[in-house]
Amino acid sequence: MFEDLKYGICPQVCFMINGHQYTHGYYLTDGIYPKWSTLVQCYRHPPAGALGRSYRHFNTAKIAARKDVDRAFGILKWKFAIICGPYRGLSPREIHKTMLICIILYNMVIQETRRDSEWTEIQPQRGVPARNYAQMTNYIQNQNFYDSLRDDLRVNLWAEHGRQ
Repeated sequence: MFEDLKYGICPQVCFMINGHQYTHGYYLTDGIYPKWSTLVQCYRHPPAGALGRSYRHFNTAKIAARKDVDRAFGILKWKFAIICGPYRGLSPREIHKTMLICIILYNMVIQETRRDSEWTEIQPQRGVPARNYAQMTNYIQNQNFYDSLRDDLRVNLWAEHGRQ
């Protein structure tokens, strides 16, 4: 799933949250995935009381976003019948391309539905080799970066939307 990132042939992403600079995108996942810097999960045991309000708000927002993605794939499955078939005969590369097509189609549907004038499309830069494959693997699997990203996302979400 992260081979393109390790080889440096993925879309370049750069964003700042809570005063920290991040140079890689992330996926919203559930609790079955490892705690990697490119995956964001809910907090399993948020603190109780007022202290835990930002944690619970983050969990609620993240679950809502994942439901949107699940619905999108449901629509693609129903409308385009793309992801209905068996995949055992396909290579990992073919499965990867199929999922990218699903995401692109979904984004096209959202773009047409919202008619958002600020729509931006990320263009991948191909053929830029990673400086150090092992170093990128360590970055992806770094739990400290995972904790930092998740906390920054929680704090930012709470600051922008949580107190309303």
